[in-house]
Amino acid sequence: MKQMRWIESIGALFLIGAGLILLFGNLGLAPQLVPLLWSLLLVGGGLLFLLAFLVERSQWWPSIVGSAMVGAGASGLASQALHLPGGLAATVFFASLAAGFGGVYLVRPRDNWWALIPGGVMAILAVLSKLIAAAGGEVVGAAFFVGLGLMFVGLYFAEIDGQRYNWWALIPAGALLSLAGVVLLSVYGSGALAGAALFLGLGLTFGVLYLLRGPGRPLGWAWIPALALLAFGLFIVAVAGEPAYARLFWPLAFIVTGLVLVARHWRRSGWE
Repeated sequence: MKQMRWIESIGALFLIGAGLILLFGNLGLAPQLVPLLWSLLLVGGGLLFLLAFLVERSQWWPSIVGSAMVGAGASGLASQALHLPGGLAATVFFASLAAGFGGVYLVRPRDNWWALIPGGVMAILAVLSKLIAAAGGEVVGAAFFVGLGLMFVGLYFAEIDGQRYNWWALIPAGALLSLAGVVLLSVYGSGALAGAALFLGLGLTFGVLYLLRGPGRPLGWAWIPALALLAFGLFIVAVAGEPAYARLFWPLAFIVTGLVLVARHWRRSGWE
């Protein structure tokens, strides 16, 4: 209830400020100051929304609205008053949004764990917006996939619904990191390896899940997709027309199959 009164007051003040700025612009009074005034209004309104969020944390959305307004206003100030390049202005905006989602997570980590996902994406974009001008598109794309993959690795360790080590988060993490490998190998490496990287990466991911199996983690099934994906990835390498890789396919296929049979024998014998 207290938060709603705050928000009503913020809305009223924002409308008054917006009306004054529009009046200044329509009357032609100090036109060079109008963009600066809009930026200051956004920053001030955003800070009030953040203050309303801190006063009463039962509703999390003012943190997102406030951080977006602060980010938009601060990026405008960065480009207009400080004359910073567009990449840095975008970095300011995305970093502010990441902080807003971070605040949502920190007030209730067990309930608001989902905020780590959009917050992580905003943080990655904040970094990449600075790299876009300096690096090629392929490098930026690969870095984006790596950042997303690491974010899901973080979710593996985060507390979700009262428990940590959430094995499901490793599947999207492995897929995204594998996609980063596909992008990089397609540009700087071998076409055969690029075509197989996604399947090999996913196979290794399910292999890791199989190794993590235990009483509270019924992941014994993970060896099936792990073996199938690894075999398919090696098959792609073998038939891609590069003799060096083709010579490795069948030896590695026999070795992997033998290791799987040994592991199953140990499991049946109770030696795990």
